[in-house]
Amino acid sequence: MIAKYTRPGMARVWTDRAKLVTWLRVELAAIKARCNLGIFEPGIFSRIRSRARFRVQDVRIQEAVIHHDLQAFVDVVRRSLLPALRKYLHRKMTSYDTEVPALALQFRQAGKILLQGLDQLIEALRVQASQHMWTFCMGITHGQDAEPMTLSLRFCGYLEMMVRARQHLVKCLEEIEEVKFSGAVGSYFSITPAEEAEVCRILNLRVRSAATQIVARDVFARFLSELAIIGRDIEKMANDLCILAMTAYGEVQEPRTKKQKGSSIMPHKINTILLERIKGLAGEALAGYATMGLGIIRTWLERDIAHSSVERIAFPDATITLDYVLHLMTRIIKDIVINRDVMARGINRTRGCWASGRVKEMLEDKGFDPEDVYVFVQQCAFTTMKDRRRTFRSVLLASKLPHKKRTLGQMISVRELDACFDFRTPLTERLPEVYERNGLDLELALPPN
Repeated sequence: MIAKYTRPGMARVWTDRAKLVTWLRVELAAIKARCNLGIFEPGIFSRIRSRARFRVQDVRIQEAVIHHDLQAFVDVVRRSLLPALRKYLHRKMTSYDTEVPALALQFRQAGKILLQGLDQLIEALRVQASQHMWTFCMGITHGQDAEPMTLSLRFCGYLEMMVRARQHLVKCLEEIEEVKFSGAVGSYFSITPAEEAEVCRILNLRVRSAATQIVARDVFARFLSELAIIGRDIEKMANDLCILAMTAYGEVQEPRTKKQKGSSIMPHKINTILLERIKGLAGEALAGYATMGLGIIRTWLERDIAHSSVERIAFPDATITLDYVLHLMTRIIKDIVINRDVMARGINRTRGCWASGRVKEMLEDKGFDPEDVYVFVQQCAFTTMKDRRRTFRSVLLASKLPHKKRTLGQMISVRELDACFDFRTPLTERLPEVYERNGLDLELALPPN
């Protein structure tokens, strides 16, 4: 059953306290780096680390006075230090010498949570794909019944999307962990490359090859865009399941609680409320944050703060939203009700018309004119669709090809025609290669439906 979303981990990454703790970590790393390089006396770092303190409320009060959050933080921390030590804190640093590495550390935490969520969804999809290797169902293209397939093949498609999404997200996070610690306008006028390298080593980050006073925001725009793409992938999954849950198909049903209600006026309805919630959040909300991300790329020359206000909204909201969506979709995939009998019956919704392609190929192989064959098979299929009392097979056998005096049943053997309606043999022979590529567990496979 779907439980309430109670995972606060991602929200904690973006609290004011978490941000200030990370800022202090970077400030201390800068002092330690300078001690390691002999710029400061060896004991300075330990003396400052043991005394450096702040209260979030004190920083807020100071910011209300000076209207500069980073400087307010530095002011408050300096007050906790002995007067002789205060000059070492934030020495020769601009705000983003602190904020760029700190933001990378926050993204490292957020990324770890998102990757865990992706891993859980990937595993849930892999289990379902393994279980339903031989759950046969009707493939649908353009909203029309096409040819039989397996439910596993659908899940493999989703699985492949999520595996690829994880790879791209890792790449985005790696780019964000390339940072700067190079002073105002990034020119190393007051800070040396050696100091930058040592700070990055201490924080387990990497030096960006070039930066201005800030890191170019395209790396964050790319991250938000990747979250939006992942969201669209999940929206595609949710949309597919919503279609299959429609009354007309009834092949799946999203998890429900025992006392759950549907429509307020129509008690018979089983609304796909969770999947539709995902469609809104994963599709539209995350796409909106991606659009915001594109806007932050445009900064003036070496620095302006137009991007900052946007990032304070987009970064927390986008990561929290995707974390929630991953959590919810994983639970849906794990607990979804799959009506295997309905899927099996659905294969014959068009009374065999799905075999039109194989019948066409069989007749062409027997030497009949391809254009005549296409017209013949299509007319037989349309006749079957209109006359629900007849099957595609019976219509074929009783019909005549263009320019032929005899019916198809008089020109070919019934056994040759019946072979065209065997979908299990080719699927069971060929799909195991796909299943192997996706790392499915053969032991979990259910018997054919």
